[in-house]
Amino acid sequence: MLVDIHKSIASGKIIGPEIDASIITVVGCVERVLIYFSNKYANSEIKNEKGLTQKLIHMLAIHALHEYHPFRFEKEYMEIPERGDSPQVDIAAISTLEEGIVIGAKAYEGEAFFSMEAKRLAKLGSNRLMEYLIGRSQKGKYNSCGGVERFKQGIHGRKLDYGAIIGYVQENDFVYWYDLINSWVEELINKKIPSPVNWLPKDKLQEKYIKSTTAKFLSLNTRRDDSITLYHLWTRLN
Repeated sequence: MLVDIHKSIASGKIIGPEIDASIITVVGCVERVLIYFSNKYANSEIKNEKGLTQKLIHMLAIHALHEYHPFRFEKEYMEIPERGDSPQVDIAAISTLEEGIVIGAKAYEGEAFFSMEAKRLAKLGSNRLMEYLIGRSQKGKYNSCGGVERFKQGIHGRKLDYGAIIGYVQENDFVYWYDLINSWVEELINKKIPSPVNWLPKDKLQEKYIKSTTAKFLSLNTRRDDSITLYHLWTRLN
């Protein structure tokens, strides 16, 4: 099995379990597609998150078929199919094998084994500025629309060990957003910014690479009783 053993936070890396080969395969597929996606949709007239994600899912579906992967990508996947008002994650990876795909000790048959949320990295307005991480209050009620926060709350990927956030970089560059997001996490850790969940140093993004059209980071994000490893896969669209 292919593995990626995470080292300690003291060495600048996050701690985490060995990465399953199926997760590595899915992430690798997404990374390759995001390069093509950047080349095709940079400066596109499509600026909204849903429109970009629809185009991305189409490209992912084509590449999964061409590369003969035993999984497909599904949009707006219901996290709890028994509920009509179930939260929906933007993109889910689902096995196309009758026996499913085994991640750790669990076989995923007809259900998501990897979940992805998509977020724009641009000026979204003061009340949505930190939406990559956290939600916002609206008319006295908290809207849990933050990308990372939804994974930490178990709204997305609640039974999964791995997930991802796709970042559509529409303004500035990768380094700008990496530094800014980690500065926000630092403020969340120190409770200078309100959030319904607890934030720790390992919630910060750790750089894997920054290239001309794509970037990759990792974080180990705490939940109530456990944690989820998130891949932050960004594509440059400006």
